[in-house]
Amino acid sequence: MPLLDVRHLTTRFHTRNGVVNAVEDVSFTVDPGQTLGIVGESGSGKSVICYSLLGLIPQPPGRIENGEAFFDGIDLLKSSEKQLRKIRGKRISMIFQDPMTSLNPFMKVSAQLTEPLQIHENCHGKQALHRAIDALTEVGIPDAAKRIHSYPHEFSGGMRQRVMIAMALITRPELLICDEPTTALDVTVQKQVLDLIRERQKQLGTAVIFITHDLAVVSEMADYINVMYAGKIVESAGKNDLFRNPQHAYTRALLKCIPANQTKGEPLYTIPGTF
Repeated sequence: MPLLDVRHLTTRFHTRNGVVNAVEDVSFTVDPGQTLGIVGESGSGKSVICYSLLGLIPQPPGRIENGEAFFDGIDLLKSSEKQLRKIRGKRISMIFQDPMTSLNPFMKVSAQLTEPLQIHENCHGKQALHRAIDALTEVGIPDAAKRIHSYPHEFSGGMRQRVMIAMALITRPELLICDEPTTALDVTVQKQVLDLIRERQKQLGTAVIFITHDLAVVSEMADYINVMYAGKIVESAGKNDLFRNPQHAYTRALLKCIPANQTKGEPLYTIPGTF
């Protein structure tokens, strides 16, 4: 039985300039311990799927028009805000794309790390602080007992992302959503963060939804891949099948855009757009 079963999800934004069909009739499943990659260009609807599942779509202008999303038998799309708060941050956690805007710049890291423990596990004081220090140590932040009392701006980009990972995993969630967590990082730090997510996933048995536009990243992280274009999933396949024998023209074009697949000295291939 899948941990997450999304059926016919449709999310639209009703704006002054018309209706934006952000996600159209999307269905997929995630099994316990599995890593599902969702890949596509910017604006294809990848992040909107996950924001819809967690009740983070601003309404208005956003509106979930149709669909079901069963998480361990609970329909997330029909749940009340009170029910979602019990799941969000406890059983389902999310690592956002930009840690500098996701972390509160006015709060020390200690306060932000212990907050999920206080809300979901009624864990306070020294006990919560010790667990937060352990979480920072587990994600590779040196001298965690001292650094935990710092503000986000006192950390580098890679270290801030490690703080976000620690915060997302501190309640040992069953599902972790990674929304392009390495986009703002250089290649060396990117690999460290990916290795860290993979290592913690193995230790905790967490299922992962990994959102990215980078096929090289998704080939390293995912077991199964959904390719999105214009709000729809145009191809779904296991990692090996997708890269060896892509069926959809858009998937083939994405693979063709990888610099390593192109002839040295020739202009880089780009997918034509509409202006």
